[in-house]
Amino acid sequence: MDVEPMPDDMEADLPRIDIEHLIDAGRWSGYQKRVLALCTAAILLDGLDNQILGFAMPALMKAWHLPRESFVPVVVAGLLIMSIGSGLGGWLGDRAGRRPTLVSAVGLFGLATAASAFADSLPMLATCRFISTLALGAALPNATALVSEFSPAHRRSLSVSISMLAVVLGGLVGGALSAWLLPVYGWRALFLTAGGLTIAVTCALLALLPESPRFLMHRPRRRAELGRVLRASGFDVPARFAPETSAASEPAIGIKALFRPPLLGDTLALSAAFLFGLLGNYLVFNWGPSMLAALGYDLAVASLGAGAFNLGGIVGALVGSRMMDRFGPRMPMVVMAILGTACTFAIGPMLSGGLHAASLVVLGFAAAGVFMSGLQIMLFSLAVNAFPAPIRAQGVGITLSLGRIGAVAGSGMGAVIVAAGIVPFFAVLGLSCLAIGIAVLAVRPRKSA
Repeated sequence: MDVEPMPDDMEADLPRIDIEHLIDAGRWSGYQKRVLALCTAAILLDGLDNQILGFAMPALMKAWHLPRESFVPVVVAGLLIMSIGSGLGGWLGDRAGRRPTLVSAVGLFGLATAASAFADSLPMLATCRFISTLALGAALPNATALVSEFSPAHRRSLSVSISMLAVVLGGLVGGALSAWLLPVYGWRALFLTAGGLTIAVTCALLALLPESPRFLMHRPRRRAELGRVLRASGFDVPARFAPETSAASEPAIGIKALFRPPLLGDTLALSAAFLFGLLGNYLVFNWGPSMLAALGYDLAVASLGAGAFNLGGIVGALVGSRMMDRFGPRMPMVVMAILGTACTFAIGPMLSGGLHAASLVVLGFAAAGVFMSGLQIMLFSLAVNAFPAPIRAQGVGITLSLGRIGAVAGSGMGAVIVAAGIVPFFAVLGLSCLAIGIAVLAVRPRKSA
């Protein structure tokens, strides 16, 4: 990683401030919460734009007289391109900065989503979607890094979990917009509205979002900007100072460090955890309603089951993140993984053997969401604590990129798993929870930074 050299001769007589300790031990100020709100808005639009093709697909099939199978290559290719975007976005974020990378990514997928409204064929739509999914992947690691690096240690896991819950909320917003716009205004209005909202959020990010202080502290020429950000965050720092951080010995760390000891084990373990988390979640997202419909439940119950899974994830992530802030990131996740394994293995047999009351179906999917979806959200909090600040965005981006293989697998194997029945369906979720727990145990404990 290219970092400007520290001008020791110019800063030797300046007061030295431990930036990391200052933020970690400080209060959670309104300015820091504003950064959380801005990044959460960006992630919400990320979730909306990511799922918008699924909402528009029935209308597109009717308008263009295409079967559902015609869209499968677009969906699968989009997931693969998004994984490339995650790695590329993390690399750019650690070099050019979290702020410009995030703003550019959100603006790009907003423009590409809006442009999708003018597509007249599947290849034209696919081109717009490939651009948007590349940018969607790039946004997430930088938003996560910004949130974590502005948050005090005792609120870091909660902050990251709140921001990542916006992915789920983005899907809920997308569902509401689709129900309102599609019947009256059509699929073009849906893409235009989502793109317009995203561009509006891009303008807000451009005007209000600051750069991460943990990124700025390694850029001596941006020392004045670092001071402004710290003072706006509520810290009393002098007009001129020199940072003294625990990461000062790591200024030249780069992406190769992720694949060498001591970080190699963490990179592989987190990649595996993301893989199984995304496998289980995408299995439910893409095939949960189809599973219930295949069992004979009506569309209302199928939709309620999918919604309950998402709402369960919100509850699980919020409770789990509070435990992570109190007891550290690893053990609460391992406990949730064990409980999730037991719970999901019990749900399958409970819902087998014919139709059951809708309330029981909804409860089963909600319980699975508490653990499966909750663990996936909590993984981001673990990831930001696992990697040092100079390569935090790259670490999150690379592990998420490798983990997206699970999203492709969950989407691709879904039809086979659905055909096998509801017991194997939930058994896959249980095994995914177990695999996440094992992978989390392999991540080294590390002091927050």
